[in-house]
Amino acid sequence: MMRRTWLQRLPLWAAALAPLLRPTGAHTQGSAQVWLRVRNGSQEAFTHVWQGLPQQGTDVDLGPLLPGDTSRWHALPATLAHYRKTRIQIGQRQFTHVTDQSFPGGRATLAPGHYTFTYTLEGGALRLTVVAEPGASGPDRSRQKQ
Repeated sequence: MMRRTWLQRLPLWAAALAPLLRPTGAHTQGSAQVWLRVRNGSQEAFTHVWQGLPQQGTDVDLGPLLPGDTSRWHALPATLAHYRKTRIQIGQRQFTHVTDQSFPGGRATLAPGHYTFTYTLEGGALRLTVVAEPGASGPDRSRQKQ
């Protein structure tokens, strides 16, 4: 039981330690970040959710999300490549959603800030709604999956 709890919290530790392990040059090049969370707006359980760019080490494992659940906040560099893809597993099916032109105001990229990505399943395909969260400050967990 303790091992399972530790493994579930591993992504939190990795996210907390990542800035310390990043080379100094990479940190100073682009410190602008987008803070994201994923919400399951469908009627089906998301058995697993991943977001980010694995080739650059900025992928985030968000685990399962039941209908109505919202993931924790996570920070990614404010460059489209880092938050462009979200992979969601529903049962034995995996969906990869490429986020282009879905941002508030019809923008092609996100400005640094906080955003909620709400995914629904319609006609066998993922549909995304992105909401800017202007009042968000840091990882508020009040209405999130713990």
